[in-house]
Order: sequence, then structure tokens, then C-alpha cells
Amino acid sequence: MKKTAIILAMFFGISLLQSCEDERDFVINLDDAEAPVITSPESDASYVLLEEEAEEVLFTLEWNPADYKAAGLPGVRYLIQMDLAENNWEDPGTIVDITDTRDHAYEFTVGRMNSRLISEYGAEAEETVDISLRVWAFITRDNDDTWLFSEPVNISVTTFDDEVVVKPIYMLGDGTPAGWDNNAAIEMYHIEDGVFALVERLRDDGDMVKFISVLGEWAPQWGAEPGGTAEEGDLAYRPTEDDPDPDPIMITELEPGDYRVVADTANLTYHISKATEVLYLLGDATEAGWDNEGALEMTREAPGMFSITTELTAGEDLGFKFIEVLGEWAPQYGTHEGADWESGDLIFRPTEDVEDPENIPAPDTTGTYLIEVNLSNRTYQLTPQ
Repeated sequence: MKKTAIILAMFFGISLLQSCEDERDFVINLDDAEAPVITSPESDASYVLLEEEAEEVLFTLEWNPADYKAAGLPGVRYLIQMDLAENNWEDPGTIVDITDTRDHAYEFTVGRMNSRLISEYGAEAEETVDISLRVWAFITRDNDDTWLFSEPVNISVTTFDDEVVVKPIYMLGDGTPAGWDNNAAIEMYHIEDGVFALVERLRDDGDMVKFISVLGEWAPQWGAEPGGTAEEGDLAYRPTEDDPDPDPIMITELEPGDYRVVADTANLTYHISKATEVLYLLGDATEAGWDNEGALEMTREAPGMFSITTELTAGEDLGFKFIEVLGEWAPQYGTHEGADWESGDLIFRPTEDVEDPENIPAPDTTGTYLIEVNLSNRTYQLTPQ
């Protein structure tokens, strides 16, 4: 028999006025618990999407709530998930989180469904995609002993041609330079599907961080699920202002400085790590050569933004890299095999235990170049001078 003891102080919060003698353990017996049951749409339903109906509701996913057979539990949360029907929920890489809610219904619009199928699964126009939907109930995502999954429903959806436009998200909070002004929130860089990043100064005036998707509005919004730290944790999603306001990410334990913040809105996670405030250039295409003690210091233009104007030597076998600490080979930034000299992605080597990335290739012509580095989205760019 599978039981989970849920400590009141951990999941509920104990009133400061409540005596220690009143604290109790709540025990969930999942053998008796009932998983959520999807009541709409029916399995094997088929839908043909039309561009002119993009703003209309395609269907409402509805479900009967989970029943843990225990009194006094906090509100149950639900995560709607989608997968390719053929994968039968066996490949985590194709499972997509749609939304986190305390409601028992969620509306899929025609446009939202179309965009999801194109961006997540690479669907072509007028292609029929067989997908599976399920509802995941939990008290806390940190403990799989509280997880209950509905039986999935499988449906077929035929797409229309749609140019995928990535909507930005913005960071704000009293721990950021934007404060709580939702008109001044700081736009983050989109680095891959659903993932956004930004190097910014944190902790000068406060200790709270959140994310929004529309300037001047408080929803959609992302805060923190219980159990997260200043460095990492799960995001809580607030789709509308009718939904509860999530807690902020608390960064009290961080020292003031530059940090790289990564918000994964697809998998609902966040990561915050210290970002360098100095960067150096070296390599046999530079005048510093591979002397990591004599590397050339770059100018810090803004948090995570560095530049230098310098002479570079052309040569098929020549190249350059960036390091954070003089005399050390890590942390280091190179690139991937076959990268272009004019611009490209940086590959980060945090420690010397990690494989050395490829050199950024030297330009085709010897001359003076402006070299710019963006550590938010980890890219480089060269401009002849």
C-alpha cells in the first residue's frame, strides 16, 4: 500500500499563532485516491483548423477533479500536457506542458493549437497530426508520490499555414533594475523553444523576481512554485488575472551583481547563475596569442555585453576564444564545429572537466574588427572597421 505523509508545515504553512502541539501529519493513500477524468473532448475526435478562425475556441478541455480522499489538503494543481499519440507518453522529449492551473477546464483556441503543433512538432501546413492530451494532478511537483494522471484522450488535428512568431517575455521585480513597473520590465532573449535568457544586474534594491509576457499587464505571468531556491526551481504560471498571483522567485541569498537568468516557459523551470563582469579575448588570430595571462580585456558595455576593437590575423588554422579569468582556461567560450567567423553561437565551458569547445575561426582578411559578445543569448559578432 503506497502512502505519502505530507507534513503540514511543509505544504500548508503553519500560522504563527498556532502552537507546536497543533501541528499534524496528513497521510495520502494513493490506493484510494481518484485521478482526474477528462470529460471533453471525446477521444478520437477530429478537427480541421482554419486561419480565419484563429481567435475562436477550438474546444474546451474539461475534467472531473482529482480526489485524494483526505480532508484539509491544499488546492490541487493541474498541469495539462500534450504528446504525439504514437509516442504513448514514453518519450519525455515530445511531452509538452500547456498550462498549470487550479481550474477544471482549459480553452484551446484554433490559433493556439495550430502554433503549438507547428512550433513543438514541426507540423507542415494542412498536415494531420494525431496528438494525445492528459491532465496531471499534484499537491507538489517535488514529490511524485502525490502525482495522479488522467487517462489520455487522443484527437486528430489538421493544421493551416502559420508563420510562428515568438512572443517575448519580460523580467521585473524589486530585485531587478525594472522594479515592479510592468511597463518597464526588461525584455529577455529567446534562445530556443519556450526558453528565454537575460544577463542583468540583480539584488541592488530588493530580492524578488517574476516574468510577464505583456508590458503593462500582470497576466500572463510566471512566479515560483514552492520549494525553489535563488538558483533554480519550478515556475508557477498565471494565465489570467482571474488566477491566483504566484509567489515571486526569492533571491535574498544572492550577492548584488550580474546574473544570467534563464526562464523555461515550456518546462516551467528557472535557473539563475552568476555571470562574469569581465571578459578577455585570446587566440592565435589575436595579438595576445594563446597566452591566457596576457589575454586582451574587453569593454563591458552592459550586463552580459562585451566588445573590443582589435587587429585580427586571417588564417585557415587560426582562431580565438574568450575567457573569464586571466591565467585560467575555464570558464571559457568557444563555438561549435563549422561555425562562421562573422557571427554565431558561443559554447560555454564552465570548468576544465568539460570538453574544450572549438575555436571561433579567424576572419578571411587580416584587419581591424569590432568583436561583440552577448552572454544573454551566448552569441558573438564581428564587424570589419
